[in-house]
Amino acid sequence: MTRLAVAQLLRTSTSIRVLVLVLLGLAFIGWIFIEAGAVTTREHLRYARDLREIRQLDAELDTAAVARRLGDADPGWTEVDARTVRIRALIKALRATPTFLDSADTMRVLVQIQRYVELQDRKQALIDTLRQELGASANERTERAGPEAKEDDAAAALARRRHLDAITHELLGLATARQGELLVTTYTAGYEAATARMQTHRVLLLLVALSLGLYLLVTAIRLRKATLAVSETNADLAHKITALKHAEGELRRYATVFTNSSEGMLITDAQAVIIAVNPAFTRITGYSLDDVIGHSPAILNSGRQDAGFYRRMWTAIDSRGQWQGEIWNRRRNGSIYPEWLSITAVRSAEGEALNYIGIFSDITERKEAEARILHLAHHDPLTNLPNRALLQDRLHQVLLQARRDKCGLAVLLLDLDRFKTINDTLGHESGDGLLLQITERCRAAISETDTLARLSGDEFVFVLPDAGNAQDAATVARRILDAVALPCQLGEHRITVTASIGIALYDQDGGTESILLRNADAAMHRAKQAGRNGFEFYSAEMSTASLGQLLLENQLRGATDRGELLLHYQPKVCARSGRLLGLEALLRWQHPELGMVAPGRFIPLAEETGLINVIGDWVLDEACRQQRAWLDAGLEVVPIAVNLSAQQLAQLNFVSRVARAIDSAGLARSLIELELTETMLMRDIDRTIHTLIRLRDMGVRLSIDDFGTGYSSLNYLRQFPVNALKIDRSFVSDISTAGTEGKIAAAIIGMAHSLGLEAIAEGVETKAQRNFLTAQGCHQLQGYLISRPVPAAEIETRLSTARPASGENS
Repeated sequence: MTRLAVAQLLRTSTSIRVLVLVLLGLAFIGWIFIEAGAVTTREHLRYARDLREIRQLDAELDTAAVARRLGDADPGWTEVDARTVRIRALIKALRATPTFLDSADTMRVLVQIQRYVELQDRKQALIDTLRQELGASANERTERAGPEAKEDDAAAALARRRHLDAITHELLGLATARQGELLVTTYTAGYEAATARMQTHRVLLLLVALSLGLYLLVTAIRLRKATLAVSETNADLAHKITALKHAEGELRRYATVFTNSSEGMLITDAQAVIIAVNPAFTRITGYSLDDVIGHSPAILNSGRQDAGFYRRMWTAIDSRGQWQGEIWNRRRNGSIYPEWLSITAVRSAEGEALNYIGIFSDITERKEAEARILHLAHHDPLTNLPNRALLQDRLHQVLLQARRDKCGLAVLLLDLDRFKTINDTLGHESGDGLLLQITERCRAAISETDTLARLSGDEFVFVLPDAGNAQDAATVARRILDAVALPCQLGEHRITVTASIGIALYDQDGGTESILLRNADAAMHRAKQAGRNGFEFYSAEMSTASLGQLLLENQLRGATDRGELLLHYQPKVCARSGRLLGLEALLRWQHPELGMVAPGRFIPLAEETGLINVIGDWVLDEACRQQRAWLDAGLEVVPIAVNLSAQQLAQLNFVSRVARAIDSAGLARSLIELELTETMLMRDIDRTIHTLIRLRDMGVRLSIDDFGTGYSSLNYLRQFPVNALKIDRSFVSDISTAGTEGKIAAAIIGMAHSLGLEAIAEGVETKAQRNFLTAQGCHQLQGYLISRPVPAAEIETRLSTARPASGENS
């Protein structure tokens, strides 16, 4: 083989290798270019919109189903069916996951969708069950009309209602909303991962573009040398032509990348004068090549960065050859936008700057998302008020200012009165609407320099830097209370609510954020204790009282086991003869250190902490035990009345609990009487009537205590199977010495007579009151005039001489 043939073979082999490398490079660039644009906004927005809609439809489905359960005016299940069909369609659409998710993220999303489908299938089954039960209930009511059928089916109706309530509770308890949030979180994680991959490929694309640019410059230098060599010798002409064609191919590839890149690009000369821009530059900024050619990039300057910023930027470019960072620029239409900019200096072999290449991307969407996230982190999502975190920061800044200026400020903590009742009766949507109206009124009641924040639920905090004294704070508090007390329109309901406000002043009530908020909270609770719809200033004894209540609560928890509780008994006598007819068991607490603790101090505490059920059971057992002891001693016993709490009456096993206590002591059930207040009776009327009927059928006597202070209607009073009405002591105390001003007491006695009930007056302290009540026909009297509550030992003397009441079982 000749030398010429060998050289030709080597050139052919080199050409093949070069071709293979070029093809691999093109494939690599194409792959990077495709991956850099893999995440499409339209596909993402479609999927995010479907996720948001399916969560909204799920919430509406719950609402519609509950509305049918509660007897909504809609005659059918159209809304429920429509939302069910739409949810199924959205689930089908969500299974078509975006193409930019990788296989792992796609599988995770599909797993979450499958779990969501399972929960929806369960929910649909519950809805179908609810629909069948409601339909069956309606048919049964239609078929069994009439008084006798209603009475016979009362228990069945109650059972069906409980069954429907159980279905409804299970329906609302399904974690579809939480699973929806988990699905959104899973998809968001996959989307963020895809975005991160896309950004990585964009950086690679940038590096490739820069590499091609550098390679193009090197090729141009080589082409220049080749051209000079052509003038010196024609022997290398073929080699020069090949090199020129190769350089032109590289230039076309660079131009393709430059033209089709999604990032804006501009190239300047060594004096920072624009010589080229790509189409993405025009799309982002609105400037065409003719608009900016020959100009400095300063044409894009927004004015948000000062001269020092640009000096530091050019210092970094001159020293390191590149700079990247966030910058604000201005579009041709005048709008300002944020961009992520990377500037690279292209230098000659001698290190002299030849060109500057700027590559940037519009990050407006990312900045807006960051701003939304930051806002949500520091604001309440419902009212858009500052939350606890932002409140702490603002209060800290105001305190620093107050310390520096040596002035005062006020912190007000507002809590709506009985807001839970509105949520429980009208629903949380109405509660949210009420909170929004209250928020607007509170904003209008304070100045622009004041801060209004929502802590949680129905608690709001006001920071008043201009209220340096108690008078200023009181003026603002009264203005806020007046604004809150205005009627609110919640759908078809017109509701009036009040609020209680606690006020803490800097620096007399505290010098830190936490102390001021804590003391304002203590003052607010004092305002509620004082009757609500008012405000209270903090005082040191409030903290002391709160600590005392906490200690008293802890000591009350073990009082039963330590034998510190005891019963005193107050006699009830016949109004005409004075004969002993009954006793009322009154609870006492013999504290080892505090002595005899008043019931008004620890009974509300027991109800608030839930101890009242345990204590109430002890009172019932102790009264039965004492009655048994008196019977065993051969005494002539009379019925003992035991006061009940609302929590005891609400217990599902209350009737059996009463029967067990009486039967365990071996007593006739007529020897135990239960006293209930009007307020207790009216909380759940149907259930209460059912419970009272069961107690009456057992033979237990029932009486309504504090009658006249509640809100029961005569219609319901006729339905309550009670034996007696106890006239509240406030009406008895109205009876003057001359026996006048007792109209309400006389009216209650007359009402009891007309209903066939006994009338019992409590709080009788004067002879004039006794004579007036006796003249009006009151059956029994109770009060200090007759006897104070005394221990069981002192009752035994009276029982030994008492005669059993008519019809009494002993």
